[in-house]
Amino acid sequence: MKKRLYIYDCLTCKLRVSEQNFMTIGKAEACTFRVAMQIPVAGVFAHRNGHCHFFPKEALGTYSLNGVELNEGYRINTGTYCLMVLAGGCFVAWYGDDANKPDFAAFRPRTWYVYSQRSAAWTPGMSLEQLLELPKDESREMMTTFDGLGSYVFLLQDILQVAEFAVNNGLCTPETALSAEHLHRCPTCCTAFTTEEILSIAAHPNLQGDSKLGPNEMCRFKPTSISKEGFIYDQMGALCAEQACPFCHHKLPPFFKEMRQHIFPIIGVPASGKSYYLTTLVQELERRLPMEFGLPFRDAEPAANEALNKVRRRVFTAQSPHEAYIGTTGMNGPLYQQVYKNGTVQHMPRPFIYTLDKGSVAHSVVLYDNAGENFEPASGDAATVNTDYLKVADGLLFLFDPTTNPGFRALLRGVQDPQIEHSLYPPGRQSRLLAEMECRLRTALQLPPGRKINTPLALIIGKSDCWQHLLGPEPLLSTVRDGRVCLENIEANSARLRELLFRIAPQICVNAEAISERVRYFAASSLGQSPILFTDEETGATLMGPADADLSPSHVTDPLLWVLSSLAPELLQPATT
Repeated sequence: MKKRLYIYDCLTCKLRVSEQNFMTIGKAEACTFRVAMQIPVAGVFAHRNGHCHFFPKEALGTYSLNGVELNEGYRINTGTYCLMVLAGGCFVAWYGDDANKPDFAAFRPRTWYVYSQRSAAWTPGMSLEQLLELPKDESREMMTTFDGLGSYVFLLQDILQVAEFAVNNGLCTPETALSAEHLHRCPTCCTAFTTEEILSIAAHPNLQGDSKLGPNEMCRFKPTSISKEGFIYDQMGALCAEQACPFCHHKLPPFFKEMRQHIFPIIGVPASGKSYYLTTLVQELERRLPMEFGLPFRDAEPAANEALNKVRRRVFTAQSPHEAYIGTTGMNGPLYQQVYKNGTVQHMPRPFIYTLDKGSVAHSVVLYDNAGENFEPASGDAATVNTDYLKVADGLLFLFDPTTNPGFRALLRGVQDPQIEHSLYPPGRQSRLLAEMECRLRTALQLPPGRKINTPLALIIGKSDCWQHLLGPEPLLSTVRDGRVCLENIEANSARLRELLFRIAPQICVNAEAISERVRYFAASSLGQSPILFTDEETGATLMGPADADLSPSHVTDPLLWVLSSLAPELLQPATT
């Protein structure tokens, strides 16, 4: 089989293929491989007698090949990667036959990962611009790579030269530069990709087994057999209807490409009530949105949402506290899953996805329930816990638990509520969690001190049934009036709640307002009543939970309605009869 030379340009993501005897590379129009670099012609590839050589031009001077600085020619061995950095350009060269060529479609050079020999750890994904922020004096001991290269790496000091050239010449294509209609984000791993990069899931039973998800999952592949009607077929000729993320390989929801996606993580310390809040939030959205706005709120993928649906069925049909009880969200529980990301398997919260259909544009809402220990400073190891959903969230929902706050507990002495009378859980360091969240956001988004994100942050003071009397006799104003989200009432409620919270726990307000320019305060009660204590029949432990399924959630949908009203106001219009 005839051998060919493949050159992949890491700056433009373009692949060039040639079987000619002589191929020049440079920025000049006459070059066989015309690429972005600093000089007209960098060198010549010569293909003869079954071998390929690279001969540099004198103007090139030195160049880097697989981390070695050279100024002379080099023979490219058949079937091996050559990682080349020359004159500001960055390339992967490979010489061989088509049957054994690399999967260039899997290359993802928009995101780079850096390995430090000193700390023996990889960084989270970074753009070329972000690489330039790394300490230059430490670059000699660091290596960098991107998804698709496998075990091959560049020296960071070489790629920093490429990054500087790319930035100065406008060659970087960060995610923010891609138009929304061509950019999608996986709800499982939160990585962005284009429509062309989406994988298909094989349907033929003989194609079971996937490189990332293991032998029990169907193979993911880049579509190549497409009919004129647009139907996709796998290698065995079976019609394929399901699609997958090109990065983590997890299945994408039906009609994923046609939907405008909104990501909302729910954050709070352990035992703050996040799982009960998420459960009642979905239940109330399913009930209220069709009635008040004519807006169906439906499962986008019932099988993927089953973990949460199972909890909902238990809570809202329970006949005893034991049946209604939800334990704390742990990273090994059903609300978390292992996801292949950045070359490692990481713990990430399972996305729960719902559709909002109204008019010509379809929307989806992605909700995450986060384990509180995710935000403990000691849990920031990117090899085990991943919080990338923070930097791509469309709205942040922070659930503050007043029953573990010393200031609130002092004011609530005498209240007949086991959450106040008994302390089954240690007081949460909620201001520390907010500070850790700010730190991670600043690191991920490269935010300098004093600059805030523009993402809406709803600070929810939970369990309001036991403390709302602290606001005085006047009830909170209704968020929905005449079939519309009443923003004036939201602002008025937020001002009252902030005044109360600042008086009792000012550090919570200060930390929240250091994160976002758009913070609003909400009160909510997931149960609408005080929980009760009961003894677990299996372990004998004393637990706390709702008495039965007779729950009366209060104001739980207000935060999400506020965020949605700014993101997609066309959705929240009065229902028509």
